[in-house]
Amino acid sequence: MNATGGGLFDVAVVGLGPAGRALASRCAAAGLSVLAVDPNPDAPWRQTLSVWSDQIPPWLRVDACGIDVLALTVADPVLYAPDRAVLHREYAVLNNDALRRALPLGPGVSVESAEIDDAGLRDLTARAQRVVDCRGAGGRLNQGPLQTAYGIIVDAADAAPALGGDIALFMDWRTDYDDDETSPSFLYAIPVGPDRVLLEETCLAGLPAPGHATLAARLRSRLVGRGVSTAAIESPLSVERVRIPLLPRPGVPGDPLVEAFGTAGGHGHAATGYSVAAMLAAVPAVVHAIDAGFPLPVPRSPLTTTLHGVGLRALLRADASTLMALFNAFGRLDGRRQQWFLDASSPSYQVAAAMWGMWLSMPARAKAGLVEAVLRSPPSRGEQVR
Repeated sequence: MNATGGGLFDVAVVGLGPAGRALASRCAAAGLSVLAVDPNPDAPWRQTLSVWSDQIPPWLRVDACGIDVLALTVADPVLYAPDRAVLHREYAVLNNDALRRALPLGPGVSVESAEIDDAGLRDLTARAQRVVDCRGAGGRLNQGPLQTAYGIIVDAADAAPALGGDIALFMDWRTDYDDDETSPSFLYAIPVGPDRVLLEETCLAGLPAPGHATLAARLRSRLVGRGVSTAAIESPLSVERVRIPLLPRPGVPGDPLVEAFGTAGGHGHAATGYSVAAMLAAVPAVVHAIDAGFPLPVPRSPLTTTLHGVGLRALLRADASTLMALFNAFGRLDGRRQQWFLDASSPSYQVAAAMWGMWLSMPARAKAGLVEAVLRSPPSRGEQVR
């Protein structure tokens, strides 16, 4: 339906981060009239967005959209847990500006600058046939488990001692830092430009999760110990702070016309935090559902969601030695099963096969620790999870 003549918009998309912009752009390309609402529609995306190269959907590849959305690719990133394992899969960092250009908000999209709360979502049903919440997983309103990280971008030459000859560190769980009070964390080190590297200390899951100041101190300790100059650490080219809710907060109740997409709709991987690839892959099906008047498709099967939840419980409650053994076992998986576990939309039988493979190669003591962590009652609010 054409909204320009005074009728309802076909869809209102609230939030113009990567999920909302992708949905609004592709809905308009499909001929739908779109109302896009965001408090700052033109705000640049500052976060580092990464995917595996094979996850770029066909409609977003350069031969389809005419724009190369990849800033760079890295073959065979490395995992240390503490054994060294090479992940034989090409990793890619997205070019945020190029991605925005590949997702144009053309004449079919009416953009409004406004802050929309939950009540405002319901109010938009008076202006649009469907309302899709793309505001993310709730930000600071979400009291669930978080992934937090603190990173610095430095010149490649300054970062070289931290990488120790490797091209990229997907996860480095080695404990070469001088504190033991913080929840387990790993070093993520990935090139983000021709001569720039992101060095980031990451807590994969915490409830509560360590704050940025705590992670910054651990990162500094780790990098100094590896020989990175204090000048590069204290005066980086830029700083990145990450706070990702791992579970979506409850949706807006009582109105079937209000749905959610992206991390708001559960497209994040509860055990890894990854969401961009799953969201991009889901866009065509979501556009079709909106066009046809169907409910939005769920991100994955209920059983896959349950298995991801088991992984999240292990991350939140296991001790450092158990987590080390778990990721050491992940590094020993073949590439196919590693992919099955990491991809947020993998069917349940693939996720189960990957988890079973990890379980089989873990030592008995670590297996006992993992079982105890998964079955333990959740911590009370405010209790530090180790």
